[in-house]
Amino acid sequence: MSAASGTDTDFGSGPVPCANHPNVQTYLRCSNCGKPICPDCGVQSAVGIKCKDCARIPRSARAALTPQRTARAVGAAFGVGTLFGLVLGGGGAYGLGFFTFILAYIVGLLVGRATLRASGYTRTESVAWIAVGGAAWAYIMPAVIVAAQTGGAARIGVQVLGLAIAGFVAYREAL
Repeated sequence: MSAASGTDTDFGSGPVPCANHPNVQTYLRCSNCGKPICPDCGVQSAVGIKCKDCARIPRSARAALTPQRTARAVGAAFGVGTLFGLVLGGGGAYGLGFFTFILAYIVGLLVGRATLRASGYTRTESVAWIAVGGAAWAYIMPAVIVAAQTGGAARIGVQVLGLAIAGFVAYREAL
């Protein structure tokens, strides 16, 4: 077929302007619709390079988080976060040293997995941020408990670093 029909590339006719970037010359065409695309516009798929319009996931194939699953995910994230918050708050008066960072990893891992499971294994960014909220709650709550027990301010540096580690791990685990 020829380039005029728009289904095959005719290398003899020379480069054509990209459909999205008219100042960029290209030999590439979408394997689905034949639109000329530059390497920046092409999306690699199982059947060749496609334009971004043809490569979009159909709406029916997208994972949707229902309100019930959202409520379960929030409940699981904050439930596990509360459990760990109580444990961390009880042990907050003791110096745990390097074990604090290992514990933060475990908190993030378990909060992320519990949130993902409660969401029906819906791997979306909103589920990941719900998991981060649960992991953050696991560190905010003990800071308040320790501050109340000691009658002063909690050690913010260790709490913030633990929160950052737990939040990162929870996000990666749920996404």
